[in-house]
Amino acid sequence: MPINYTGTTRNYTELEEIQSELYQDSKTLREAKIGIEEGHKSGTDVYESKVTVAMTALNTGEVAATGDIDLDVQKTPVSLVAFNYEDRISDNALKGTRFEKSMKAGAFNVVSDEFDRKVLIEIQPAIGADIENKLWNGASAATKIAIAALTPGAGQGSITAAAQTAVAAMPTTLFDSLIVKILYNDSQAKTVAGAGLGNYIKVTGTTITSANIAAQYAALYGGAPSKVTDSPDAEFFAPLAHRQFIKLANNAVGAAQQVNFLVEGSGANEKIYYNNHLINFHPIGSTFMVFTLPKYLKVLTDDKSDVNTLQIDKVANGAMQRYIKNTQAMNTFVTNQRYITLYGG
Repeated sequence: MPINYTGTTRNYTELEEIQSELYQDSKTLREAKIGIEEGHKSGTDVYESKVTVAMTALNTGEVAATGDIDLDVQKTPVSLVAFNYEDRISDNALKGTRFEKSMKAGAFNVVSDEFDRKVLIEIQPAIGADIENKLWNGASAATKIAIAALTPGAGQGSITAAAQTAVAAMPTTLFDSLIVKILYNDSQAKTVAGAGLGNYIKVTGTTITSANIAAQYAALYGGAPSKVTDSPDAEFFAPLAHRQFIKLANNAVGAAQQVNFLVEGSGANEKIYYNNHLINFHPIGSTFMVFTLPKYLKVLTDDKSDVNTLQIDKVANGAMQRYIKNTQAMNTFVTNQRYITLYGG
């Protein structure tokens, strides 16, 4: 990773603050908005259970094996994907800039304390933003091929052509995002166990704008099972742009104005609800929305604090460089798929 400095190399006066990039907060891991499962190694077993019972007439005799109480347990192994963010930096490129002022005396000392405090420190939020994006938007090369091979259809139990197009356009990543895992997974708890289309409930989507956003949330809410809509724990997971559309829709001027979304608080404390269910905003592609219980969406990881861990040290053999390395292991998974409603799927 070369240090890309643009500008002159003469020390004039300068603004004290360095204007830094705006990074999307990695609130999925930080706030544990969904089921974050730590302490796992590759091959983690995910268990799902389902119990069904049948009422029968009173029996005063011996209990026999009737099959009227069915206890189902399925196990699906999930392999974690290990990955790095790593590179080398050459601090010598900072000679002749403001950062040279904080370098210690001596020609070999080219590490700038100010550069580390004001620029190098941005690596961690950049990694966090990248992880946040990949948790919600991205698919592995293999999964893209598998989804493209599915036969699209309009009814339940088939993927929409629009979803196939959206997945094909997603960034190619090392692990599948939660959206893609809903669409295609190898859960042993599905109606048809093993690799294939997910058991999600499909609601056909369209391009969402501030003019139609209330109608599209109504379609998603109306398509969900009553067990989900009746649960106070069910939540929406929506693209970042929907916050803006909702504000515009709620503040429309004219006789047609309707406040369909409840907005409470402001700033960092702001929460937005539709029909009393919280809406979570994430970098999801514009094609999709999800309505389900958050605990059914899983991120399995060795340690979620890995996202904030950086190894920084000097390169060996006298090189005037430093290496930077961040190592993580994680994957996504979904459970209780029959209670996940996917808009645009």
